[in-house]
Amino acid sequence: MLESKARWRLGAGDEAVAGQLCDALGIDPLLARLLVLRGVSSVPEAEQFLSGGSGHFHDPFLMEGMEPAVSRIRSALSGGEKIRVYGDYDADGVSSTALMAHLLRGLGANFDTYIPHRVKEGYGLNKGAVDLAKEQGVSLIITVDTGVSAVEEVAYIQELGMDVIVTDHHEPPGTLPQPLALINPKQETCPYPFKGLAGVGVALKLAQGLLGRLPEELLEIAAIGTVADLMPLHDENRLIVKLGLERMRKSAYPGLRALMDVSGVDRSAVNATHIGFSLAPRINASGRLEHASTALKLLVTEDEAEAVSVAEELDLLNKERQFIVDELTGLAKAAVQEEQDGALKRGETPKNFLVVSGETWNVGVVGIVASRLVDTYYRPTIVLSVDPDTGMAKGSARSIAGFDMYQALTHCADLLDHYGGHQAAAGMSLRRENIAEFERRLNVLAGEWLSAEDFVPLLAVDAECSLSEVPLECIEELEKLAPFGVGNPAPKILFSGLRLDEIRLMGRERQHLKLVLTDADAEIAAGVEAVGFGKGWLGSLMTPQAPVDIVGELSVNEWNGVRKPQLMLQDLRIPALQVFDWRGKPAARVVEELAALGERLAALPGSGSARPPALVLF
Repeated sequence: MLESKARWRLGAGDEAVAGQLCDALGIDPLLARLLVLRGVSSVPEAEQFLSGGSGHFHDPFLMEGMEPAVSRIRSALSGGEKIRVYGDYDADGVSSTALMAHLLRGLGANFDTYIPHRVKEGYGLNKGAVDLAKEQGVSLIITVDTGVSAVEEVAYIQELGMDVIVTDHHEPPGTLPQPLALINPKQETCPYPFKGLAGVGVALKLAQGLLGRLPEELLEIAAIGTVADLMPLHDENRLIVKLGLERMRKSAYPGLRALMDVSGVDRSAVNATHIGFSLAPRINASGRLEHASTALKLLVTEDEAEAVSVAEELDLLNKERQFIVDELTGLAKAAVQEEQDGALKRGETPKNFLVVSGETWNVGVVGIVASRLVDTYYRPTIVLSVDPDTGMAKGSARSIAGFDMYQALTHCADLLDHYGGHQAAAGMSLRRENIAEFERRLNVLAGEWLSAEDFVPLLAVDAECSLSEVPLECIEELEKLAPFGVGNPAPKILFSGLRLDEIRLMGRERQHLKLVLTDADAEIAAGVEAVGFGKGWLGSLMTPQAPVDIVGELSVNEWNGVRKPQLMLQDLRIPALQVFDWRGKPAARVVEELAALGERLAALPGSGSARPPALVLF
């Protein structure tokens, strides 16, 4: 037998509602069930989800602060005042700044942009940047993707005689700043019907208010920040990304065309996954390693040659970022393994919360390293970079389902100089001498808040089907659910008791897995291929003809004009005992293979928890 790496949770929706949607819209029953699982419960909602367009955006003036903001900007435009757009260094902040730059350029404004340096200035408004704005004749500052917590800085701007409009989407603190206008749909007093916009989505609504129309030409810029900041693809976010991708396929922006080309993305087929894993990392690399102004230049340039040059520069920075991440991940994993080995030798249970620190680690990538550790160990994790001169540690946290990272940091607030974030991710700074106590408290909280089962990854499964229930036509219809992302993931389907007809390894290093599967009870059935990228090591844990349960994402494989169903493997399990035949092999070779199998099993998320993957050998 071979256990899955994750706990599978099969979704349950109202079958009666699914039947109504199926009959009213003439759609496939599986598509109807998936709509219900995504919270769609009526025919009008389903029509908007599947076919919504530019006419389904909300009135921007429903957002608190919009009227005074629009009025003040129009006054600045008519008076030729100097406006400064103040953004952030991540992909959401950069795309927000770029969107406002395109808007103000089109309105003939006297404006410039400012993004703080991640290491030298840190996140958000700072008084040094405010002083500079005053010296340079700025009379109106517009923040994007930042400012909702900047109580002192906003007051300082006003003391110097400048006006400030804050646009943000982060959780408002208990005490709010008092700018000329504060636009954030998450304010308790804001009646705006959708609260899940990214920073760039809020900037888009400001643009809509100023122009008196939806600025469709800016949707592809807005799509980048929305996907990159992991916003739920519901309501307006879904429309922003869906319509933005349609425009991106014939992009009017030289920078985006060049970025897609250097990323190896087919412009005509760009999707949300390409934004999240190809475009956004290159935009983020600029702010992580140098200054985000390079990425901003790419998104605002109108010059083809400059766009190509800057895109290539970002691509090189991203490769450097990848190298640094790999190096620091290796160091962090070694530290975790050393601690775990030491705990086992002392007869102690390994820690439930990982805190790893190192001197002069690149602050811009510690969040990525934390994510890598979560992928490997499936424990809430914090990675800190310690400045050896000042003794200050800055870090990023990544969590797992069931553990609220922001609340955990709040319980440790007396140890922290600064912190902020949400359930899944956060940032913080603290003094080196507080790290040990910080780690101790977090482990206590993890022990109190999490059960043994919580340390096994959770995989949400949408439906269980047989292969015969998902012909090519059904898979093609499921594409109507796209774009996929947070809050609207690609459907994951469970297929139970399939016959494993073929196991094949692919790739230069045989790192990918291809399986040929058929329904076990089908007398005559064409095999369906399942592909698992990076899962080649699983091949040695399976025996041919073993009955296997598969969770996969349905897709269409097209080769030489032939289209056929394909499964993108997410997880699998073999519930029956397997027999591995090593007759005729030298004993030393058998021992070597057993040891290799043990290492692969131990490396799976969930190993060492209450439910480790299991393999039974005879």
